[in-house]
Amino acid sequence: MSIQNASPSAGKEPWGDISEKLEQAISFYARPGPLSESDQRYDLLAYLYTGAVLRQSYLLFSTWAAKGWGPLAFTALMHPGPAPYVPPTLSHPDLPNNRDRLSSISGVMRSQIAASISQAHGPWILHLGHRERIVILENIAYLYSSLGYHRKEAYVLREVIGCIMDLVVCAREETEMEYSSESTLNGMQSSDSATVAMKGIQRSTGNESVLKLVKYICEVHGINLEAVMFMNTAIEGAQEQDQDSSSDDLLEDPYGWPELQVGIVREALAVAEALPGT
Repeated sequence: MSIQNASPSAGKEPWGDISEKLEQAISFYARPGPLSESDQRYDLLAYLYTGAVLRQSYLLFSTWAAKGWGPLAFTALMHPGPAPYVPPTLSHPDLPNNRDRLSSISGVMRSQIAASISQAHGPWILHLGHRERIVILENIAYLYSSLGYHRKEAYVLREVIGCIMDLVVCAREETEMEYSSESTLNGMQSSDSATVAMKGIQRSTGNESVLKLVKYICEVHGINLEAVMFMNTAIEGAQEQDQDSSSDDLLEDPYGWPELQVGIVREALAVAEALPGT
């Protein structure tokens, strides 16, 4: 049955056939069968599997965001990715009961979409390269954010930052190896002359974007990075009352788990120290 000939009286959603085919693809890639030792392409299988899961998730998400299957849902489905087409229904996603209203109209529940997304987030992602892993995690984070699951989004963004920092460290090590090999070669060519140690140029391009992600993750978990205040001991007594009142304002309605917040702050400090040019 094609989508054009589908009808509500058939008792099946018009996008049901597409969803079933995608589910078959997910099941197929999830059980690839035994692989020989000489042909262990787990990276390719992991990429195909996560790609099929994301296609299924975007199908459900586009139908949900467009209030059902139609031209708007098809347009959203054709423009996925980190910079996707956002339906007008999500222009004000934080309005009260807006997301629940979309679920009741479209017949697709947010929990159903989240369950589909969770299939793409697992240990098999470790078989992907860093760049492919970042692309998959970016898509997962966007879907969680649009659904209103900001803690899940922040959890995935922490993994994105981890992948980015791995690339930074790898690039730094490769640069150091190149300069060390060049200095060794120059020393062999001119053994009488002294060699000068050279340090690779560390570009700070992109640091602001990484720090923006770090600040957003902290905000989601109830961490106010601006709450740290420097005190002048010479006028400590005169400003004690004002500082007490300002600290009360900063700690108004706290939320989040302290143990998790401490770990996230440590991660933020490690990222800030490891960024190039810092």
